[in-house]
Amino acid sequence: MRVVLYDGIQETHVAASLQRALLSAGHEVYSTGRFGSGYLFRDPGELRPVVGPHLDRIADFRPDLVLVFRPASAPYPVLQALRGTGAVLAAWLSDDPVLFEHSYGPVVELYDLVLHCGNEEVLRFYERRFGRPTGVNFPFWTDHVAFPAVYGQLEPETTVLFLGNVTGPVRRARYDQLAAMGHPVTIYGRVGPDPAGLGGGFLDSEAEVADAARRAQVALNIPQFFRDHRGQPTWFPGLDELGYFDLPSRVIQYAAMGLPTVSVVPGAPHSSAYPELEVRGSIQEADRWVGEVLASGRLPELSSRTLDRFDRSFSAGARVLALESLMRDDAWRSLDAADRTVWFLQFDGRPDAGPVAAPRPAPVVLAETTAEPSAAGTGLRREAQRDPGTGDSGMAGTEDVVLVHRQPLRRFGPTDVIRRELEAWGRLAAGRGPEEDGTRPAPAGSAFAAVLDARTLLTVLRGRPVRLLVVADGIGLTADDASVLRAAGIATVCLVTEERLTREDVAEIDLVVRVGAAPVDRVALLQGVDHVLQTPGVVESAFLESVRQLDGPQDGRKDRRQDGPDGLTVVRAGDDPATDAVLEGLPGPHRELSGDELAGSRTQDLAAALARPVVYLQPMGSGRRQSHPPVTPYAVCASPTLLTTRHRAIADQDPWGTWLTKVATAGEASRKLARRASVAPPEGPGAPEALTGLTGLTGLTGLTGMERRRHRLDARRQLSDWFDRAATRLAASTTAPDDADETAGSRPDTALTDGADRLMHLNRRYPLGAAETTCADGEYLSLTLRFAGPELVQGLRVLEGERTVAEVRFAAGSAGAVEVVVTGAPDPARGPLCVEVLGDRNHRMHGVSRVRVRLQAHRGRRRHEAVPSRTLAVHLLPVPAAGLDALQPRTPDHPREQDQ
Repeated sequence: MRVVLYDGIQETHVAASLQRALLSAGHEVYSTGRFGSGYLFRDPGELRPVVGPHLDRIADFRPDLVLVFRPASAPYPVLQALRGTGAVLAAWLSDDPVLFEHSYGPVVELYDLVLHCGNEEVLRFYERRFGRPTGVNFPFWTDHVAFPAVYGQLEPETTVLFLGNVTGPVRRARYDQLAAMGHPVTIYGRVGPDPAGLGGGFLDSEAEVADAARRAQVALNIPQFFRDHRGQPTWFPGLDELGYFDLPSRVIQYAAMGLPTVSVVPGAPHSSAYPELEVRGSIQEADRWVGEVLASGRLPELSSRTLDRFDRSFSAGARVLALESLMRDDAWRSLDAADRTVWFLQFDGRPDAGPVAAPRPAPVVLAETTAEPSAAGTGLRREAQRDPGTGDSGMAGTEDVVLVHRQPLRRFGPTDVIRRELEAWGRLAAGRGPEEDGTRPAPAGSAFAAVLDARTLLTVLRGRPVRLLVVADGIGLTADDASVLRAAGIATVCLVTEERLTREDVAEIDLVVRVGAAPVDRVALLQGVDHVLQTPGVVESAFLESVRQLDGPQDGRKDRRQDGPDGLTVVRAGDDPATDAVLEGLPGPHRELSGDELAGSRTQDLAAALARPVVYLQPMGSGRRQSHPPVTPYAVCASPTLLTTRHRAIADQDPWGTWLTKVATAGEASRKLARRASVAPPEGPGAPEALTGLTGLTGLTGLTGMERRRHRLDARRQLSDWFDRAATRLAASTTAPDDADETAGSRPDTALTDGADRLMHLNRRYPLGAAETTCADGEYLSLTLRFAGPELVQGLRVLEGERTVAEVRFAAGSAGAVEVVVTGAPDPARGPLCVEVLGDRNHRMHGVSRVRVRLQAHRGRRRHEAVPSRTLAVHLLPVPAAGLDALQPRTPDHPREQDQ
């Protein structure tokens, strides 16, 4: 089965764990990654630059199932485009029923499957509203990659763990309740005023959540009661009658980590969906239960039962089994709300209990990453002599790269690092800065600040063996300039940071690399584009060699980074009370350095300053404009522990994962440092999803600890990879057929034949096979073309070469098929007989949509023909959509033809 995971929620582990489980079960996955936010439908015109590339790749992927994680990111025109693929459309309503009036209720009838995340009352509510069972309960899930089973691994620091915020008018009452408990409680979340000293800090990653769970004995859940939404934008009449959110994500996380859990719900109703969950009517009753289980010694037994329930019913593997069942069987539609609430419990996701136990390799297409470049067809890829440690491709000393930038070089900035690396590598043929960048103002409407004048550049470079061009600081290429460079055999790499670019803006560039953090909405614009990569940063290989020397030889001597009087290096960006407050609580002497001091340091001195046991990085700027200092990638490669003050930019996008520890107070800093000292943090990508989209995801086998970071951020290794990818795309563009005619819809395609099941572009011509266009005397040929997405189709045209033979138009959505009746034979001199599916030009996603079409042919004898004729005649008969059976979704054993 081919599955698309469309968008995601803030808790990225949910989609990521499902993806892992699907792959383990032998399915294929295309994941768009998270690109949406909010619960209101976005205007399709604003959304198109983001989803357009994804829709193209989804159509190429030919999915069987599209699972939408955020319905607000799939307004009606997007859903129509997705339905045109012929896939089953499913929506997961993670905030059921709170968003019913906004983005859930309006689309229930537009999906084939609705996966609720609510109790029996919620399912009854939907059934009353729509007059039928709308879906099954499909509670949150995760896996042990995100949340390992850690219960009891360390001596407990607290008795009761609570994950959640206790700030604001609604949640503040929780603080007073928790403070009244007799057993020690630690709150991990936003606490605000903390007179009882319950705050344990904010947990910024899944690894930190797991570390906190290692040190607790039981977990507490206080669910969200829907009555508390009164007066909020999400309120609607009757919401208060639907109870509460009984299985929020934190309860599933508790279970994954093996924490016995008690939930506080007035009336103490038993949870039929989670039998092992202890439910008490008040905080006082929950407190008494905690005392009872502590005294009885039953905690290990409760942990084992909790963990078994998670593996059985709340793991991503169990959800895969449920999805497979939903694709095969709709018996759930005859169940009442009570049975549909616990429907998911029949699927046992334990590794030894079902088909997910035997991992099978399956290809996966990820929107955030691209495949390794091919060596075929390019003379620029010289991998045979590559040094596995440095990534040197053996071209050192060949001055074949030109770097063009508009802004002055700034130390530690990506352009400066790349220039230094190219010079050290012997690859820099020319570096053209602000005074001689050879650019001209960008055309009106361009997202770039300037465009390169390719002819001027080639004149300046005449006689030099330049093969690669790197542009930065908002420099782009027009189609004409790109053609000039391609004709000269020059591949292009464009470095971007926070530019708001779309697929159309970068179409003429061979490779686009986004360096560093950027607002989520801007990252999303290029998330589905094949020739776009993302990296947190680049670090000079000379610096990496210097910090390796400070690591010391592997002969038992201590790490040389521990030498010297300074235990902590503080990288200052200016006076900041928040920074001062954090530093006051940190032990040991501090060595404070400004960014200017670091920028002026020699490589060896810079390595010595940053290769400390702990480095604190003060954010630059203030308020919403705060950002990581430019030296961050260097510090990541030098120090095993980096602290920074939590700031708004981290909340928007965090490319560093667990490599940076975020704190807000001195107490939080002390606690997190102490925890890191007792449990080695996971190395590599940090949080499993934090660095998807990085370059250099290969070659990490055997690398551990700091070397994984250095490998990922090594400028020379990354440049070598970028240049190979750009050269590969250049070679493909010069050998592939011209796509200009394809846009016009006249490029010859593989012929459509009887039984064809294809995804066809709207308003593009597709030739019919010879057997499907020729009739013998007295014979007719009937071709039925059925559409999976009738809402996208407004007609059909049949052409003989450039001549229109027949055309029919109808209201979009009214015809589910068109019968094409052919008599006679086409004239070979005119060209092939083609069909063109005419799209609804009022559709907001018309330009990027495809529709699944199935062709069936039938021959027959005409009853009467007064004058036999071999002249071609075509008649078109629309078939109403009503009464036609829907095209069945493709199953894993269904043969697929290559998409056209």
